[in-house]
Amino acid sequence: MQNNPSLGLSQNKLFKFLKDADEEVLSYLDSSSVTSFFAPAHISDGTWSYIKRPAKRLRPAVLLMACGSVGGDIEKAIPAAAGVEVYHTWTLVHDDIIDNDNLRRGLPTVHSLTSAKGSEEMGLIPEKANKYGESVAILVGDLQQGWAINLFIDSALDRGVDSKVVLRIVAYLQSYVLANLIRGEALDIQYGLLDDVASISLSEDEVLEMLWLKTGILYEFAGMAGAMIGLDCADFENPEVRALKNFTANCGIAFQLQDDILGLVGSQEETGKPVGSDVREGKKTIIVLEGIKNASLNEQRKVGKILGNQNASPEEILEVVEILRARGGVKRCSDLANIYIDKALPFLEDIPESKYKELLYSWAEFMINRNF
Repeated sequence: MQNNPSLGLSQNKLFKFLKDADEEVLSYLDSSSVTSFFAPAHISDGTWSYIKRPAKRLRPAVLLMACGSVGGDIEKAIPAAAGVEVYHTWTLVHDDIIDNDNLRRGLPTVHSLTSAKGSEEMGLIPEKANKYGESVAILVGDLQQGWAINLFIDSALDRGVDSKVVLRIVAYLQSYVLANLIRGEALDIQYGLLDDVASISLSEDEVLEMLWLKTGILYEFAGMAGAMIGLDCADFENPEVRALKNFTANCGIAFQLQDDILGLVGSQEETGKPVGSDVREGKKTIIVLEGIKNASLNEQRKVGKILGNQNASPEEILEVVEILRARGGVKRCSDLANIYIDKALPFLEDIPESKYKELLYSWAEFMINRNF
């Protein structure tokens, strides 16, 4: 990371802002009139499940910081911040079904939770309970996406943001962002099914593009939308909008790279997922590509046998984790995260000095130094 005096800002200020943003977003969601339509109970419970759990709320916080950094009133951006959090949440609900994950933030995923309710409350046999859990979770994600759009519309109806600005933001979200999020998820699925790791044909650039599509693009959107609301500007090419869009996009890729490191070697208590969970899921991360490239033939065979094997023992998973770490996978991933932060920082240079700009610098530092 480049040396920058602003990066020395105490993380306490950032964490205080994140806590305040979390409270504002949850309060606004609690007051949303849309929630009165959530039914039956399993749909309602599933819709609120992840939202009510402790979370970083980084995307809504970034939207608010971007809004404030261009001189905007962040109170006007609260509905949009809530919207981007709910939008992100529906992608998690569907992603957990695809990855067959049972834990999210240390608690059961929506489909697992609902499957258990189907068994306990409806007397369903395991096969039917599992199908029921997945079906309800798909519907929950669909409902959350619709709710998110309603929250963006509230920016105009409830907080007075120009309706043209809101329409441009929503149209961009539901076309460019949505299509690329799905494209990234599809690529992640395809890459995960490549089982011959020893002769893996994926390039680093292909994996980085997939990370950008899955994660970077929603961070980019948060920065762009926040700036547009702050400036009350419907022009995507406004210099400050472009600057914050590019800054948050690069930070978003760094976030996912750090997430991949934590998915391999992070603490389950802090990440809410078992150590090495990405190995069991067969994720083709930068860590895997670099580790395989530098591994011996025998090590490659071991990794190939365990990567993506749902029946692998904890000991086998840890053996693969150690191979990937020892062969430079984690270091390469960390180095790339730093490179993307260094690419991001210059985009803030022409943004006026303010406490929100300082927070954005601190957020960039947090992206690669966090352990949860």
